Amino acid sequence: MLIVAGVLCAVLGALGGAFAWTQASQSQSVLVMTRDVARGEELRHGDIAVASISVPDQVDTLPASRLDSLIGRRAVVDLPRGSLPGSRSVGDLPVAAGRAHVGLKLAAGRVPTEPMPAGTRITIVEVTGDATSAETGSPSGQSSPAAGGPSTGTVPRTIDAVVSRAPVRAEDRSSWLLDVEVPQADAAVIADLAARDRVAVIVRGS
Repeated sequence: MLIVAGVLCAVLGALGGAFAWTQASQSQSVLVMTRDVARGEELRHGDIAVASISVPDQVDTLPASRLDSLIGRRAVVDLPRGSLPGSRSVGDLPVAAGRAHVGLKLAAGRVPTEPMPAGTRITIVEVTGDATSAETGSPSGQSSPAAGGPSTGTVPRTIDAVVSRAPVRAEDRSSWLLDVEVPQADAAVIADLAARDRVAVIVRGS
C-alpha cells in the first residue's frame, strides 16, 4: 500500500508540475490598468503596467509592446484598476451623427466643483456680457430687483450637453478645461460664446 501511495503521489506531482509548466509557457506579457481611468480621460505614465499572465485566446488584450503608444491617448470606455484594456479600449472618442464636440475654458465659479466624469448631463448657460457692479452685485446699468420681487433681466439662453471629457485644471491654475458634446446645430454658437468667455455650466439631474 505504501508503494502504491508513493507512486500515486509521484504521478500527481508530475501532473501538477506539467500543468504549472503549461500555464507558464502560455503566459503573455499584456497591459493591465493600475489606476481607474474614466472614459474620455487621457492615459498617463503610471496608469498602465505590464503583467505576465495566462489569458484565453478569446480575450482581447494589448501586448506589452503597445505601452508607449498608448500614453497620451484617451480611454474610449471606463477602464477600472486591474482590468485588461483591449484593442477598442483606447483611441479617439467617436462623435455621433448630428452631434459635435466643443472645448470650453471656464473660470472658477462657472463650473461645479463636484466630479463630472464623461457622460454627465449638463446645461450650458449663456451669461451676460455686462460687467457686474461690485457694490450692488447687479449688472451695470441695472438696478437690483426688490427683495422677493421678480427679476427684471431676460432669461438666459441654455443648451443641454453631455460631458465628453472630465474637466482638468488649465495651466493658469485658475480655470478649467472641459470638453462637451452638443447638438451640431448649436456647436458654432457655443464655440463663439466660449471664445468670448460668456458661458457657465450647471449639472442636470438624471
